[in-house]
Amino acid sequence: MLRLLIPCLAALLFSSCLDCHEEVWLNPDASGKAQVRMTIPLQAAKIHGGENGIQTRIKDYLQSTPAFTSHRVETTVSGDQLKIDITMTFDNALNLVNLTSGSAYENLPAAAADLIGHANMEFRGTNVSLQRRIDLTRSIPGSMFIPSEQLKGRNLTTVIHLPRAATSHNADTIEDSGKTLIWTTPLASALRAPLNQSFIMPLPIPWLAIGGGILLLAILIAGIFYSIYRRKKMKRMPAA
Repeated sequence: MLRLLIPCLAALLFSSCLDCHEEVWLNPDASGKAQVRMTIPLQAAKIHGGENGIQTRIKDYLQSTPAFTSHRVETTVSGDQLKIDITMTFDNALNLVNLTSGSAYENLPAAAADLIGHANMEFRGTNVSLQRRIDLTRSIPGSMFIPSEQLKGRNLTTVIHLPRAATSHNADTIEDSGKTLIWTTPLASALRAPLNQSFIMPLPIPWLAIGGGILLLAILIAGIFYSIYRRKKMKRMPAA
């Protein structure tokens, strides 16, 4: 009985006021800004050192992540809730796929790390595609025991503003003629099954230059290795 009671209490504690809204603005030159606003129970924050402990862990993670060029972290206590507001800037959106490496990431609370998820961004001809997976099914122990009423009105929301309209996506709603993609997932659904977010967007001209530069570098490296291989092969050939 005790083994069942502890996960139930933990689930009720972590889910009672959990809300998360993240918004990303991507520029034509691949730079941009991201903002995350989250509300968690103050009692849950105390497990990780309270307001100061949460701030420290988040700042350590942001400072050790090269993808971010600047960041700001603000926390406020309102009643029994801790509100967290994070703003980050970046120079190259392609580097954002490496957010889940390093000791600072591993030191984040499990739920925060799982909210970041795992992303893969790649070039497909003149398009760029993004696939992101967020799995909260194991973040909150005993989430299966949470009553539906407890989770009512709690959502995970992701908004991405693109420099060009997406040609393919699985967003729930779109705005600005397909340039703004919005995923809104009830917390109850997020705790039961992983979330998948994806889109395909035609590359803006500066992104094409980045992609072309990567391709040229790969060709150059391949050429160097081929030249070395040819020289070694010629040396090994017996003289006529």
